[in-house]
Amino acid sequence: MEEQASQGSFITHGRQDVLTTAMGQPEHHGCVGVAGASVMIKQYFGLAPRTSRTSLPMAPEDLEQLTQKFRDQLEESIIEKVTRQLMLSFNQMQSQFQLQM
Repeated sequence: MEEQASQGSFITHGRQDVLTTAMGQPEHHGCVGVAGASVMIKQYFGLAPRTSRTSLPMAPEDLEQLTQKFRDQLEESIIEKVTRQLMLSFNQMQSQFQLQM
């Protein structure tokens, strides 16, 4: 099991780690067996780290920079679409003008 864990073929899931798998018994809910019955998991190991990207705070400067980048991209996209529409309208008007001449 230890070899599998070091090679990455054994993946832990919550409290299902190498030790509990090897012993064939789940850990006692809420306690750390080697530390004594009165020691809770959070007391022994601390709080579990958060892995969600949404929980990571973004620095105000980074947020402003990202917002400005988004605004610039949006402005560029709008300008391209408006220019395309104007050119299409201009070409249609030019064709109509030539037909009338």
